[in-house]
Amino acid sequence: MSTTPQISLQKFYTYCFNKNLPFAFYRLPDTEEVMVIAQKESSVQKVTSQNDSGTSRGFLFSPFQEDERFCKIMIRPDVFCEGNDLPKLNFAKQAITISVKDDAKAKLKETNKGQYESLVRRIKKEIRNRNFEKIIAARVIKKKKPEGFNAVNLFRKLCKKYPQAFVSLVFTKEYGLWIGASPEILLAVSKKEFKTYALAGTKANTPLNLETGWGNKETEEHKIVSGYISKAFGSVTKQKPHITGPETINAGNLLHLRTTFRYKSVSPLLWQKAVEALHPTPAVAGLPKQKAIEFILKHEKSPRGFYSGYLGPVNMDGEINLFVNLRCMNILKSKLAIYVGCGITAGSVPSEEWKESKIKSQTLLSSLGRNK
Repeated sequence: MSTTPQISLQKFYTYCFNKNLPFAFYRLPDTEEVMVIAQKESSVQKVTSQNDSGTSRGFLFSPFQEDERFCKIMIRPDVFCEGNDLPKLNFAKQAITISVKDDAKAKLKETNKGQYESLVRRIKKEIRNRNFEKIIAARVIKKKKPEGFNAVNLFRKLCKKYPQAFVSLVFTKEYGLWIGASPEILLAVSKKEFKTYALAGTKANTPLNLETGWGNKETEEHKIVSGYISKAFGSVTKQKPHITGPETINAGNLLHLRTTFRYKSVSPLLWQKAVEALHPTPAVAGLPKQKAIEFILKHEKSPRGFYSGYLGPVNMDGEINLFVNLRCMNILKSKLAIYVGCGITAGSVPSEEWKESKIKSQTLLSSLGRNK
């Protein structure tokens, strides 16, 4: 009796990539199963509040800020399965192959040490003048793609290295290929329970840092984010949360301060309002929210694109799992664009923020190595 040969994740990736079929590989935190969502045709649906009732299914991919270049999209689950149970590679509705332009949406510019520290000082001045409580300063690091680079192998390596992270590999012909290992939930919905994190305050994961407490800068940064989330979520759920934390969590080479908020007996249909109230949180933008967004768009050298946006499966297996798109990079034809950012408050030291951004970049850079 003959058996059908199993389709590998690598072969599935190659098939979809060559035919410009949108797909998402993802692994939820503290699980082992790699899940796959893919479309049978190349065009993706742009998501707006007008065309989505909150009951749509698929993989949601949203930028930091929607504009004429970057839109929120949903990858439809024409294919939805575990990574070890992939379908035969004949499901595409069209066989057109279109080359993906390198960096088609924006010319990415790196920010050097002097420019980044200057941005931090500018933000601190704004905070001293009481224009802001906090702003996130982000930058792009561009690296030459290593010889023999393989996106699927890197995805598997990140899954193994960061078991508590949401690991994803997402592709569309419009926005290219993105990979990440995020430690931060934006919103999880299961059995009428809503859950979210306040994740703010970062330092290197060293034996000394594990033993010592958190400084005033990190504590104040975390307090700002926690207060915002409690207020924003309360406006949607109309109830007080069950709060756990703040606690120190291990995220590979980093330590974070995390507070968990849980809300019981909430209508699942409120998830969109909850996301709109939360995003972007002070952990990725700042406070006041709209003024911080405007400052970021004006003063950061490169557009963030999907960095510090959110992504994840929606209404799949009766759950919603959306994560902030942190520790991520855009895989270009010849280069890798890694995005990192730090929360700037009145107590920030420019040189220390630069060091923190370099440490955060190691989440992905340390996993490249021999990535054949």
